[in-house]
Amino acid sequence: MKRRLTYATFLFRRTIFVALILILIPNYIQKWTIDKDRGNNDLIKVLQADGPVTEITVNKSFPIDKDTFTADIVYVTPKQIQVTYTFHTKQKKGVWSFPTMSLKLVTPDGQQLLSHNAGSDGNSSGETGYISFDLPNKPTDRATLIYELYDRYGQIEIPLKKAGEGA
Repeated sequence: MKRRLTYATFLFRRTIFVALILILIPNYIQKWTIDKDRGNNDLIKVLQADGPVTEITVNKSFPIDKDTFTADIVYVTPKQIQVTYTFHTKQKKGVWSFPTMSLKLVTPDGQQLLSHNAGSDGNSSGETGYISFDLPNKPTDRATLIYELYDRYGQIEIPLKKAGEGA
């Protein structure tokens, strides 16, 4: 009798386990097919909705403690400036997310451009992300990307090819 009860319990648990797996399979199929183009990968599609997109390769870095911040590419549209970045960390424990809102974009005449959108994808060595800024009031061919948080500071000169004049 005890053996039959153990066997019945075993079958019941296995049946529930299989049923739950079957319920989750469609979720993972959707994740791998439909959602695969979300995140940082669909930035160009969104930017193209603004009009023509000018892509400017930057690839300039500065250190933040033992980590490295790199401005990769700048996209300029008739409505916004978007900076993509890579943040590499050497830390394995207690890793922090890069505080994107600590970045400022300042034109040579001193205008600080407002940031209005940001996103990132984390990985084992840090993260990749983007931050969008408004266009300057006056057309400019460059700006300075400034990182300032507590006692940390870094800056990178960013070429813009006359942002604010239409890309």
